[in-house]
Amino acid sequence: MKHVPKATTDEDLIKAFLDKGGEVKKGKTKPMREDLGLSNNQWGNKLTKEEKAAKKAR
Repeated sequence: MKHVPKATTDEDLIKAFLDKGGEVKKGKTKPMREDLGLSNNQWGNKLTKEEKAAKKAR
């Protein structure tokens, strides 16, 4: 596959947005829920009652 650059690049679009009076703001994010799993095979799964109890005991 050939990569052909487009006439309008991201930098040009950003510059046009800023020139029109646009602003760049830092968004707010919520903290992640405590009961979500973090390992690759548990991503997004909630902890079981036993896992919650073990986590609280620490």
